[in-house]
Amino acid sequence: MSDQAAPPVRRKSWVVFVPLAVFVLLAAVWSGVWFYGSNRAEREIDAWIAREGRLGRIWNCAERHLAGYPFRFELKCRGPSLETRGGDPIVVTAASAQAVAQIWAPSHIVAEFEPPARVVDRGTGKTYAATWSLLQMSGVGDLSGRPQRFSLQVTEPRLEEARDAGPGAPPTTPAAGSAAGTAAANPVLGAHLFEFHVRRTPGVEGSIDSVDYAIGVKNARAAVLDLAGSPGPLDMTVQGTVTAAADLRPMAVEQRLKAWAAAGGVARLDRLTLTTPSVAATASGTLSVDTAGLLNGNLDLGFAGFQELVAGLGRARAIPSDLAPIVGALAMVGKPATVEGRKGVSFALTFSKGALKFGPLPVGFVPPLF
Repeated sequence: MSDQAAPPVRRKSWVVFVPLAVFVLLAAVWSGVWFYGSNRAEREIDAWIAREGRLGRIWNCAERHLAGYPFRFELKCRGPSLETRGGDPIVVTAASAQAVAQIWAPSHIVAEFEPPARVVDRGTGKTYAATWSLLQMSGVGDLSGRPQRFSLQVTEPRLEEARDAGPGAPPTTPAAGSAAGTAAANPVLGAHLFEFHVRRTPGVEGSIDSVDYAIGVKNARAAVLDLAGSPGPLDMTVQGTVTAAADLRPMAVEQRLKAWAAAGGVARLDRLTLTTPSVAATASGTLSVDTAGLLNGNLDLGFAGFQELVAGLGRARAIPSDLAPIVGALAMVGKPATVEGRKGVSFALTFSKGALKFGPLPVGFVPPLF
């Protein structure tokens, strides 16, 4: 009996076809989602720019391009600029910027700016040149687009007063050790790290929202400290809360204080620390301004070596000359205390309708702020 050949095994083509078809279908759906999201992102960007414009912040981009497929949105901008109107008007122009949002979290945006930048203060007519090694901003908004959190981190920032060719001149490529090549003239300030964080806190029972804030500066140097004879590096941290602070439009200081006072705002300083090789200072307390523009609240202060700094600032004409004797007198009557590990003094100040008191003793009066 002869052996019969086994029939050939037929491969099930659907085993290969079905996964491939599912993959192609998912890719098509994902692509549709991304392109829909990118178009929506473009509209949201335009709407955000329009909202900012109504608030007095005019954003422009010489050339804008949206990319990042398939997992994120990337907005690339050449020649970004910001112009503020109201208050102290300024114009800021940078070389380029890139903003990124993941497709599953489009309301969380991270942006990086490339140096150099120019800052034109239209109030004083002065122009400044700035550089940094990293400038990163991040923000989180709610479903309506209203910002909830914002952070700014700048590594190795440097600011110089520049010999400017005019507010319309573009940023220049910096030379070594200069913020804007040959255009830079006088160094103003620099630091190893600058951080700024704010977070919106919903108001209680329909009241205006509050803002929690934190500021940090490490290894900073400033020309004004050199003039005062107390050079850095300076380290500083500030933390606190400002209530009734939802209106963040650019405006004059007096106008902002008046609106804030009318809303019943309170500024709480949870902690301030400032240290240099020769100076240390701390502060905490609560301040407010009434509708007449008069200051109310209290501050607990501590300092070591601060009177010498204030005297130096007075000699450099960086502060009113009559302020230095007042600080010196307070230092003499303050209580001995340890301030950031150094021997110093502490005292409490109270403000009541502009009247300044040291403990129970009245020592002066602060004029109305508006």
